[in-house]
Parts: sequence; structure tokens; C-alpha cells
Amino acid sequence: MKISIFFSTVLLTLFSNSAYSASDDFSFSIGAVSWYSRYNPISRIAGMDTPKSTYAFMNGPAIFAKYKNLYLDITYLLPSNDYDTIGLNTIVKPHHADADSAANRTDIDVIFGYMLTPKVSMNVGYKGIFVDDNITLTSQGVTTDGRRTETYNVGTVGAGLHMPIGHKIMWISNVNTLLGSFHNEVAYPANYRRLNEPVYDALAWGGSVDTKATYTIINHLSANIGLKCLYIKAGSDNSSFFGPTAGIDYSF
Repeated sequence: MKISIFFSTVLLTLFSNSAYSASDDFSFSIGAVSWYSRYNPISRIAGMDTPKSTYAFMNGPAIFAKYKNLYLDITYLLPSNDYDTIGLNTIVKPHHADADSAANRTDIDVIFGYMLTPKVSMNVGYKGIFVDDNITLTSQGVTTDGRRTETYNVGTVGAGLHMPIGHKIMWISNVNTLLGSFHNEVAYPANYRRLNEPVYDALAWGGSVDTKATYTIINHLSANIGLKCLYIKAGSDNSSFFGPTAGIDYSF
């Protein structure tokens, strides 16, 4: 469902009334973005220490469309490799089992903004974070698999700063507050049921900050590098994401 909504938006952006593309009032760009993010989750399993911080790449398409002072910014990030959220041979109390984990994550961001001035913007939007955490438990030579899925659906409200530096560089920063819902489900083997609640729902809140410098390579092609951090708390779940970003965009 998430994928179909995203690509429907892409098609509408690309193929709706092409006459706008030649207008000074309307523009859009298509690009790709990569985020090498540190994931610092809470403890996944009762009776063990908080898992180590772990890094992984996320990559995906980005679309930016602007009409006069209004703009739409969409990114869709998919995992390139797993987060190793639990170190190999971590011991959990039930059955003195060794635990290992591999989590992947998908992010969707849809932002609607308005330029109050050429340098200052306000925005509202939606952020979806979908974590699929697969856990392997080994006790007395017997290996079983468990799984935890986490879903964050939050609204965003924030402000942005757009500062030109010379003719080819634009520095962009955004600060957002997050508020919405968190849904957690786990499916552990029968002997490990007491490790966690099978279903858990909570209010989710937090904040995010991202900043990047965009450099125009040629007329329609630009590259950017930046830094992005995200903090979300939901009940006992307290997760953060932090790391550098890089991307490339082609404007029409």
C-alpha cells in the first residue's frame, strides 16, 4: 500500500499538465538520496542490556515540486543492509539463550511547505517508519526465530531556513516536531512468549533536525551533502537515528 501511494504521487507529479514545467511558477525535481544512519534502539528483549548502536545505509528516490510559494517534498528510503541491533551471543535470561538480531527499516516522508519569505518556510507533513526486526534465539543447540515489527505513523510540523551562499550553493535546514502513534507486535517461539508484549500501542512523539548544502553542478543537475537526526519516544520505546546524508537531483 505504501509503495503504491508513493509511485502514484510520482506519476501524478511527472505527467500532470506538462505545460506547467515551462512556467516560472512551477518546477519540480527528481533525485536520489542516501542516509547512513546510526540506529540506537531500546532493549528488544526483557532481561538484557540495551542493544548496541548500529549503522546501516538507506537509499531511495526523492521528489520536490514547487508552485509559487507552495512546495511538496517526498522521500522514500529503503534499507540496503540490516541493522545489527543485538550483538552476537548476547545472553537473555529465559533458557540462557544466545540472541542475535537483524533489523531493516523503511522510511516515508511527505512534506507540504509554504515559503513565508525567500529564506524562511513553514511545513506540515507525515512521516512513516517501519521496522522489521528478526531475532534468532539459540539454547542448548536448538535455534528458533522470533520477530518484532514496529510502526510509527506521525504528523510533523516545523520550519525551514534556505540560505544562498554565492551563486551555486544553497544551505537548507529544517527543524520539526513529531506527534502520532506507535504500534508494536512480536511473535516469539512458545518458550519465549514472556519476553515481550505481543501487541503494544502508544502515543509517539519526538523531533527531527536535518541540514544540507546543495551545490549546482550544471544548470539542472545538483548534488547535496548533509546531516540528519531523529528522536522518537513511544511508551518505553526510545529510539534515535543519526547520520550523514548525500544525494543528487535533476530539475525540470
